[in-house]
Amino acid sequence: MPRAGLVLLGLWLGLVLASWAMASASFRTADRVMGPAGSPELASRLAPVAAEDRRMVLRHLASELNRWMFGAFGLAQAALALLVLALAWPSGGTQRSLLLAAAALVALQLLAARSIVDLGRSIDFVPRPLPGEIARRFGLLHAAYVLSDMAKAALLLAAAWLARRA
Repeated sequence: MPRAGLVLLGLWLGLVLASWAMASASFRTADRVMGPAGSPELASRLAPVAAEDRRMVLRHLASELNRWMFGAFGLAQAALALLVLALAWPSGGTQRSLLLAAAALVALQLLAARSIVDLGRSIDFVPRPLPGEIARRFGLLHAAYVLSDMAKAALLLAAAWLARRA
């Protein structure tokens, strides 16, 4: 694979890792903003709103940011997958197979994203704990996405390792 392909492969892997950090940070930030470390001015301005409602609104904002990010990152990953595959295609072999598998996971994630987004929006303002069947469905969708992301990261690492060795 040419050097440009390795750079794009690194960018792709970086997007995957950044999405993990950003997704968890957005929810932690929402909780921190309303906690003791949060802004006293914000707390005083939102004092008329019940604490649980404030938390729900901020977590909804975090969810919307994550939904946007995963959509945008998903499209960016699809573009990167096509570019990296085009550059790696002549190399053939295991590296191309790993990249094809990673690209297939991106395609599956783009298809699954709509279900996750729709279900997530429908439960943003549902009181916790969620009803069992809804919690189970969201948990399964989320777990499938996370596991496919981990598998994709492993495939990209393996492809980068092979590219670096060549």
